[in-house]
Amino acid sequence: MKLLRIAVAGFRNLPRVTLDVDAPLVAFVGDNGQGKTNWLEAVGVLGTLRSFRTPRAAELVGWGAARAEVEGVVSAEGMVRTLSWSFGEGARTVRRDDRPVDAVTWLSSFRATYFVPGDIAPVRGEPALRRALLDRAVLAIRPSYLAVARDYKRALDHKSALLRGGRASDAELDVFDAQLAPLGALVTATRAEVVAAMGEAFERAYGAFAGAEVARVVYEPWLGEGDEATLASRYAERLARQRPGERQAGRVLGGPQRDDLGFTVADRSARAFASQGQARSVVLAWKLAELEAARAVGEAPLFLLDDLGSELDPGRTARLVGLLGSLGVQIFLTTTDARYVPRDTVAGEVRVFHVAAGMASRAGDTPPDAASDAAPDSASDAAPDA
Repeated sequence: MKLLRIAVAGFRNLPRVTLDVDAPLVAFVGDNGQGKTNWLEAVGVLGTLRSFRTPRAAELVGWGAARAEVEGVVSAEGMVRTLSWSFGEGARTVRRDDRPVDAVTWLSSFRATYFVPGDIAPVRGEPALRRALLDRAVLAIRPSYLAVARDYKRALDHKSALLRGGRASDAELDVFDAQLAPLGALVTATRAEVVAAMGEAFERAYGAFAGAEVARVVYEPWLGEGDEATLASRYAERLARQRPGERQAGRVLGGPQRDDLGFTVADRSARAFASQGQARSVVLAWKLAELEAARAVGEAPLFLLDDLGSELDPGRTARLVGLLGSLGVQIFLTTTDARYVPRDTVAGEVRVFHVAAGMASRAGDTPPDAASDAAPDSASDAAPDA
């Protein structure tokens, strides 16, 4: 899986321009505030259909622009495709080869994962942050999971609304419980399979940074263990038992939305005891395990790394780049210091763009004419949100 070319228009402070990024490692180098992370964010929007910096797509639209547009020419599974994402007037549009597609189809063609070195919240924060970390990994490895997770959330939201209203009949609640039991079982079973597939890779990746120190991860499902049929039956029984309590509380009381991940470092809870460096390494090891598990079942996603060198020491930075190179994934990174960018990789060329006021140019290049470069065509047909 590879991004060959990216074009932007109206995206944050970036000019209307196209970049050739057909290289194993692409680096955006520049001072803070110049737009290098905006370039990484544009790549991330293609790979995840959302920003890793904000949940509000409207914030991606540049000052004075009507729409934010990103287009990528990608290579995956032996095919070259053109993917176009745009946001304007409150609506998002996604097209593949100039045809509207849904998010599952898009992410089956192209996807990315990312690591922001300063983000240790999933390790130390609330379970919801770890569930989000887990679900992003499941989606990177099994894009079809998105449809299941959406259907489950939709049924859960409808049931929650009925309970809040306080007048739901048993027949109405039965309808949604009948949907939640099999969907919740499938969510749990899929999460369990992915964590099992990632476990050993996670331990190896953490060890690559911490030496003899051992880290582990376990899945802590609200439904417990079992095959899909067992989980569905168990969920149906629990839904029936907890209905009086749900009526009294006016809300849903249990389900896979209560799941958690348990990270340990040196046999102690990472949430309670991990240092900042340990917590950072836990998140990084998880991301590397995600890439390895994805590669085992198909093509691995791109890997995006923001602010290389800001949180990791030079030794760990070098080991990180070496590990990524060995996984055979395309890497996009940003840094304020070009000395952190490796001169070569296992896979070959390193392509460096220097960024100033949003413009990205390669060393020795004349900056492209922002007014004349190609940019994505506007699209109008909306596809479902990711």
